[in-house]
Amino acid sequence: MKTVLATIGGLIIGVLIIMGVESLGHIIFPPPEGVDLKDPEQLKAIMETIPMGAKIAVLMAWGLGVFGGGVAGVLFSGRKKLPATIIALVLLAFSGITLFMIPHPIWMIVGALVVTVLGWYGATRFAAAKA
Repeated sequence: MKTVLATIGGLIIGVLIIMGVESLGHIIFPPPEGVDLKDPEQLKAIMETIPMGAKIAVLMAWGLGVFGGGVAGVLFSGRKKLPATIIALVLLAFSGITLFMIPHPIWMIVGALVVTVLGWYGATRFAAAKA
């Protein structure tokens, strides 16, 4: 039960980190006036005009979310690696849904996988180092 709660807690923290970093990215790279960021059709229409920095901010958000959520899950579980792995897989699935709903460049699709693996690796190394 502790591992399940640790995973849920870490997942919540990971999502909050992603939301925070993506929000910071929107402050630094504001979307065009009148664009509803919750409307996939509008996002599809502007994807080509979104600055490179904004796209990199999204990948940073995903990687930091996996890492931060994974570390939280590790800590909450008493240093078990399983929560970090589950959190990484769930957040990868979330990013996959986003990548499917809104066409992204190939490099972002590959980047999503890379930052997820790096975030997961960092979180599980944290678990091993502090055990």
